[in-house]
Amino acid sequence: MIGPTLAPARLVGSPRWGLRIGLGLVTALVLLVVLYPLFSPVDPTFESVAGLTELGEPLPVGSEGYPLGTDPRGRDMLARTVYAGGLTMLTAILAVAIATVAGLAVGLLASGSSRVAGSLLMRFTDLGLAIPGLLLAAAIATILGRGTVSLIVGLAAVFWAPIARVTYGQAVVLRERDYVEAARVMGGGALTVLLRHILPHLLPVVGAYAALSVGWAVLFESALGFLGAGVQEPQASIGSMLGDHLIYYRSHPALIVIPATFLAVLVIAANLVGESLRTRTEER
Repeated sequence: MIGPTLAPARLVGSPRWGLRIGLGLVTALVLLVVLYPLFSPVDPTFESVAGLTELGEPLPVGSEGYPLGTDPRGRDMLARTVYAGGLTMLTAILAVAIATVAGLAVGLLASGSSRVAGSLLMRFTDLGLAIPGLLLAAAIATILGRGTVSLIVGLAAVFWAPIARVTYGQAVVLRERDYVEAARVMGGGALTVLLRHILPHLLPVVGAYAALSVGWAVLFESALGFLGAGVQEPQASIGSMLGDHLIYYRSHPALIVIPATFLAVLVIAANLVGESLRTRTEER
């Protein structure tokens, strides 16, 4: 199961500092992705002979006009990494957002339904948890065709079930609280109780879980790209860059180190934010 049980160890002593560092890193990456094309409108798909050496090899880091060098096709590595990183971030965030909405809906519906209906919904959720996530995402991406939309759908199909399970477990506990019982006694309907008295208390927990899931979604998206099930050329994601450049790990290690560094910073930032939020909700 993908979830808080697989969350990384706390990287900092204070949840507040972890949240600040994580948000700072996320903000820096977002600003880089958004502002870089405005100040340096380099086409990340443009293949140039000037971006290769006389022997037809990629230019090294620090080359004139190419601060991070070029890839084997003469494309600017800085522009391509920023573009690929932005695509990876967008794919992961949209997938987790869709999964969060779906998981909340299923979990709340199961907690507010009859015992039979709730049990059926949770067995369906357990089925989603039983399927290996990477295999499910790869299968959906293959069936729908390689592309950003298919990746988002595939990743959302992986992460909705854990979120539904978390939502259901928390909702079952909350519905036994005195204020929820009082709302029922006052004539509140099942839907009103769920939306007004249970959902607001669920959002902090589910939000922390969703933030942790973004880090996992980034890794899943990168793994799919690495395996060739991601976006197609000339588009690129961090995973596809790593897969395409793997054969150059000895002769041109920067082709691996640069996208891998972006990936590592992004995952660490998402996990810092998610772990800090999870810790704060547990302390309440």
